[in-house]
Amino acid sequence: MEEKDYKQDVANTRFGCLGGSDGKLLEQVAALGYVPKSAFKRLAVCKGLIPQQEIPKNAAIIAGDTIENAVYEHLSAKDPRYESNPLWVSEKYSLKNVKLIAHPDIVLKDDAQKTLFVYEVKTTKYNFNDTRTTYKAQLFIENILGREIADKLGNDWKVRLFLVHYSTYGLDLNSGCLSFEPERITIKEVRFTGGGLFDIKSSMFIVNNFLETFTEYYEGDEVDADLLPANVKNQFEDIATMLTEIKEREKKVDEFKKRLYDFMTEKGIKSVKNNLFSITRVDATESKSFDAKRYMDDMVKEHPRKAKKVLAEYTKTTKRNGYVNIKVKE
Repeated sequence: MEEKDYKQDVANTRFGCLGGSDGKLLEQVAALGYVPKSAFKRLAVCKGLIPQQEIPKNAAIIAGDTIENAVYEHLSAKDPRYESNPLWVSEKYSLKNVKLIAHPDIVLKDDAQKTLFVYEVKTTKYNFNDTRTTYKAQLFIENILGREIADKLGNDWKVRLFLVHYSTYGLDLNSGCLSFEPERITIKEVRFTGGGLFDIKSSMFIVNNFLETFTEYYEGDEVDADLLPANVKNQFEDIATMLTEIKEREKKVDEFKKRLYDFMTEKGIKSVKNNLFSITRVDATESKSFDAKRYMDDMVKEHPRKAKKVLAEYTKTTKRNGYVNIKVKE
């Protein structure tokens, strides 16, 4: 069986483009009216701010590729006009900062019937209806772009979109010996009525505007300072240098104060003053205070219920402003 390596082509188009696999993202943007934080990483790849990770080759992915190729080989053997994973680029919905594309699994352009047959193959252990629901946004985008292509072919051209469902229920995908079983296939046409699933034009417009000013992306809680813009990094380094100098000066002051205290104590000097500074020796003292923590610890041990009531009655909430803690390395 011929193995069609199209995955890299799909990965390459993730830069500057959103496609069928981004259907849920676009559907969410349309519903919210803005780009959610959950979409930032994908859009960072789209903008070229971070590289696209390699498509994983796990058992499920390999099984999906195997079945998709088997379906394609089965269909193309009967009709060589079937095309595998063509790249569709929308002229209608593509904008300055992002293009709308699709990579439908299998397509047949039938001039006799003036119909564009589109097949999306999904290999999964879930049933047909659940699979259709899961991938409805992707199917919607392929339907939208298919209609755009059909309109260019002529007013009387139409699109028929099919979901090809291959059930892997009960199969061990990790065995590495998956064979094509035609009886596991269900093929049904998918239709979108009314205004469609969501407003794709509005969604693409929102994403395009977001990408216009989306110039930085940092993943996770920790950010490598070396990845920051040069002007920001330089400011951080200036502050770090200042803090290091302050730390060194404070250390010298502390050492001086210790030597000075010993000297003033030895000489019996209480204070040293002039018009610039005032230095006063503060002798060691001893103070006593109520150890509330120890008291409550003992009460919890001896009278746990009473202690719980006391803690509840006298607990207070203190709000503290957030702040930045900067530490400089030695």
